[in-house]
Amino acid sequence: MLTLEIENEKIEHIFLNEFHSNKAKFFEFIQNSYDKMKKSSTDIEFYENIKSLQEDSMKQTWQNTQDEVWDEL
Repeated sequence: MLTLEIENEKIEHIFLNEFHSNKAKFFEFIQNSYDKMKKSSTDIEFYENIKSLQEDSMKQTWQNTQDEVWDEL
């Protein structure tokens, strides 16, 4: 069991008026928000890794000695 003392008036207002003091719905909202935040951060990390891989690939392509003829054009 968890005892929660809310000392933030805005959060207290949300709990009382938006969730009608329903602890189950309030904690479900917190859990869902946390899950979305974790998924979002995982997605951001994934796209940053893809971007890094693309940049490395582009660097290797641009520094290829076999296409020096094209560089001179």
